[in-house]
Amino acid sequence: MDDLSTVQFLINDHKAAMDRYDNLPDGDVPDDVDAEMTRAAEALCTYRPATLEGVHLKAEYMMSCDVFVGGESGEPEFTQAQLVSGFLPARAVSEG
Repeated sequence: MDDLSTVQFLINDHKAAMDRYDNLPDGDVPDDVDAEMTRAAEALCTYRPATLEGVHLKAEYMMSCDVFVGGESGEPEFTQAQLVSGFLPARAVSEG
């Protein structure tokens, strides 16, 4: 899977988790739905795109999603450091 396809997959996975949450009746959120939302958000947040197109696609989605920029409470679920680190180049692996 190429970089752009990976970013799109992660976005689609997060959207699907958010849709499951949004379609719940009012009340408690089941643990499996909460865990899926958290897993999908963390996967997208931590993935470091390898192409500029991947960076743009990821940033565009994340800027439109309350999970990453803050919703009604104004507080995003990730720190600024976590958000920024997901856009930094991967560290070079030293051979030793």
